[in-house]
Amino acid sequence: MLLDGLLSGFCARRDLRSLCLLLPAYLGDLGGDDDAERLATHARMLHAERRLPEDAQAALSEVIEALAG
Repeated sequence: MLLDGLLSGFCARRDLRSLCLLLPAYLGDLGGDDDAERLATHARMLHAERRLPEDAQAALSEVIEALAG
């Protein structure tokens, strides 16, 4: 899963701010529609910050699209 790869990259870079934003929604995702929307919202918030490396920003865009569809 693309999101797993992003989270692994955040861990490798010790990007705690990104992890703090996404992990609660990721770990709380039990498969419901509300959980998916919460995760998508947190991903959009991180995407809007525009502070990730270019490749991670692009991967996050793909995650957001996948969560929306």
